[in-house]
Amino acid sequence: MKLWQHMMGVAVLVGVSLPVWAAQGHSQEAEILRQGVSATQQLRGAPVRYRLPIEEEGMIVVSSEHLASDSSQSMSIEGRLYSPAGQLVASDADNNGHFLLEEPVTPGNYELEVRGSVLGSANENSGRYSLHVGFE
Repeated sequence: MKLWQHMMGVAVLVGVSLPVWAAQGHSQEAEILRQGVSATQQLRGAPVRYRLPIEEEGMIVVSSEHLASDSSQSMSIEGRLYSPAGQLVASDADNNGHFLLEEPVTPGNYELEVRGSVLGSANENSGRYSLHVGFE
């Protein structure tokens, strides 16, 4: 009986802890970004990584845009693009809520890392942004 109670306690602990752990950006899989505009994201304090599968040689353009309702004056954001080999190939940072990356690419799985911070109270700025991905 005690073993069963112990196992139930562990199951409840895992069931409660796992969603909290995942919500803090500790997910196993990076979200895949495709051409177009992403869903609204939010700066979380820790860097967030996205996967960019590239199928043909060309130029990739990735930019961020803060929500119009948020003040750009208190949002610092940075984007870093990594090659399939894990090497940093482009980066840009801005203290006004935007970054712009333009880089020639070859086929493979690139990664985009977004990091940033928000100054001021939660009511003044929420750190929300979207990502624009284009391929030429």
